[in-house]
Amino acid sequence: MMMKNNQFVALSPGTLLWEQISNFRLDEPDVKFPFSKKLAREQRWSEDFTRKAIQEYKRFIYLCCISPTGASPSEIVDKVWHQHLLYTQNYWEVFCEKTLGKKIHHYPSGGGRAEQQKHAAWQEDTLQLYRRCFGEDPPEAIWLNKSPSLSFSLIKRFTLFSRRWLTPLLFLSFFFFAGCTADSAPFFGYTMVLLFLGLLIAKSNKKKTKADSEDDSGGSNCSSGSSCGSSCGSSCGGGCGGCGS
Repeated sequence: MMMKNNQFVALSPGTLLWEQISNFRLDEPDVKFPFSKKLAREQRWSEDFTRKAIQEYKRFIYLCCISPTGASPSEIVDKVWHQHLLYTQNYWEVFCEKTLGKKIHHYPSGGGRAEQQKHAAWQEDTLQLYRRCFGEDPPEAIWLNKSPSLSFSLIKRFTLFSRRWLTPLLFLSFFFFAGCTADSAPFFGYTMVLLFLGLLIAKSNKKKTKADSEDDSGGSNCSSGSSCGSSCGSSCGGGCGGCGS
């Protein structure tokens, strides 16, 4: 893509820059636990969804490189970006310097309503640029930030309940049923099973709940530059908004 009279002019999909980004391998050969598997495990994504998320991350980076105003990632794309930033040598030296020919910086959002509105407008511009550049709509599962499903909300509520009330209630019930007849044994057994399931769900969702709570406050931005600042961290606690070149 190039600029002509302040308007974007789409280039063919076979442009050199896009080919280099598309062919870039995030998984290093002969590694038992490569980038994609680590990303899938930490985000609890399927192998197929992880592959698609990485592909959309590459498209996002391409938009960052060609747009003078930058681009804004979705939550899914931003998670891939965060993961890639952890591989500092691969990201800065191999990807940015040798593949892109520029450094794409990741800056956290300042938070607040104004930043959220700015991020929403920026992301809409990114989606429009995506359509013009790639000739198709961005996949909703990756680019549209939707609210959690009903099943996930119910699990989250049960997790909170189990943390606050289930354990002390069952602790008290142990002493209550200890002095009762054998007829109460089945109920006590069901109660213990419920406790076990509650603790298991609470443990499995603890990490995800914390991550979700850190991504509520808005967007991020990225920009290219000649040096790597300390703000190019592995996460942006206040949320993330985009990139610019």
